[in-house]
Amino acid sequence: MASAQYLMLPQNLLTNISVVDSEHNELFVFLEGFKEYCFGAQDIPQSKRDTLYQMLVSHFETESQLAHAAGVDFSYHETAHLKVLDVVSKTLNQMSSNNSDLYSLIRYIGYWFEQHILEFDLRFALNVTLVKS
Repeated sequence: MASAQYLMLPQNLLTNISVVDSEHNELFVFLEGFKEYCFGAQDIPQSKRDTLYQMLVSHFETESQLAHAAGVDFSYHETAHLKVLDVVSKTLNQMSSNNSDLYSLIRYIGYWFEQHILEFDLRFALNVTLVKS
């Protein structure tokens, strides 16, 4: 069940770092809105593709800044971010006006994010919180 504050973010994915949880929720909301382009004839506007990519970049920068401010080693975590950015960038660029791969990309990013939060972000949040206390 999602928190009332974060409608698209299940409780088990909450890091309890408000900026991180807010950005995770915004990404899930944006991905949900992307689905309107999956089954229609309307092309995906380039601005929407750019926004998705920039949201990911911005979120990853937020996490990097938090890690560096707390003195937490972020290298392995950052490598995971760079890998997914590469996949997303290549996929978005290959799509052009073909929407057939969009649903697969949305599912991939959603799944990747859930697994990434469980594997990396929850531990990251705990480390950042421990350093602050």
